[in-house]
Amino acid sequence: MSDRQWITITDIAGPIGFSLSILSNSILLFLIFSRSSPIKGAYKNMLIVLCVFTVFYSFVEMMLKPLIHLYDDTLFLIQRKRFDLSKWITRLIPTTYCWCYAMSFCLFALQFLYRYVAVCKPQYVTYFTGGYFYYWLALILSLATSWGLTAAFMFPQTNRTTESFLFVIKNSYDLDPYWTDYVAYKYFDTDENHVRWVNVLSMFGVLQHGLVISLSFGTLFYCGFQTYVNIQKNTGMSSRTRSLQLQLFRALVAQTCLPMFMMYIPIGFMFSCPYFDLQLGAITNYQTVMAQLYPGIDPFVVLFLIDSYRRTICRNTIKSGMPSQVEFSTTTVKVKPSVSSNALISVD
Repeated sequence: MSDRQWITITDIAGPIGFSLSILSNSILLFLIFSRSSPIKGAYKNMLIVLCVFTVFYSFVEMMLKPLIHLYDDTLFLIQRKRFDLSKWITRLIPTTYCWCYAMSFCLFALQFLYRYVAVCKPQYVTYFTGGYFYYWLALILSLATSWGLTAAFMFPQTNRTTESFLFVIKNSYDLDPYWTDYVAYKYFDTDENHVRWVNVLSMFGVLQHGLVISLSFGTLFYCGFQTYVNIQKNTGMSSRTRSLQLQLFRALVAQTCLPMFMMYIPIGFMFSCPYFDLQLGAITNYQTVMAQLYPGIDPFVVLFLIDSYRRTICRNTIKSGMPSQVEFSTTTVKVKPSVSSNALISVD
């Protein structure tokens, strides 16, 4: 398959992912706000934020029309511009994609932290309600923003990266450079003797990314393990509460595993490719397609793993699929013979 075909594939996947995201998140939000929803309190607010963010993420995917390309020991995140904007704005826009990437796993880490507190340390649940909830949001927004700013300023465009970028744009995708821009994840520079040396600024960027990833996934794995252990112990929980906690935990695990294999592990591998000078080229756009479809698929995990939501969807689906029919039954009434009639009278 030629590199140019990835443009067609990603252009199709973007609107599909956005449409799925609108559909699935709208259904989930409707069920969350319904009176029969078993999810209440702070976790309800977290799911609402996740739904809104997921729609925004898919919108960013569709608007930026990103491409990912590995060439010249550099990971290029390419944006195809829709509007003629100033250079500095155009430079910041691709980092929105990086911000969304970081925001997604920070949100998952926050959900795992809350589930851990709700199950293992219920006396501290109040620290996720009221005004405290906005402090948590501010924290993860700060982490994601630091990731985006790092991508913008610690992985700068250089003469070498621009030269490689123009080569990729022209030969692989046949795009007009004026209507494109990029973020270049390049960790080494090469001198005139072809000797590689570490780019110090980029290394600080890598350390920042590593810190955010370590905090997020460290929280995720620790809280996830402790939550599961405590649910299995079944101490101080009614069977109904335990069942709901298990449903929420399984949904959260599935919601994490899905992007783990669709996004985080593949992108983590791509980030490591420049270290080893792996030239994968345009095949890395497979990850672009996965990232475009993920925001629309993710809410279905909650919809089908939470029993009450699944039953509501199935019940309404069955009702809408059944034709409206009025069945008439014929009842035969036997009347004893009388002077006026000795016949059988059938009443329909």
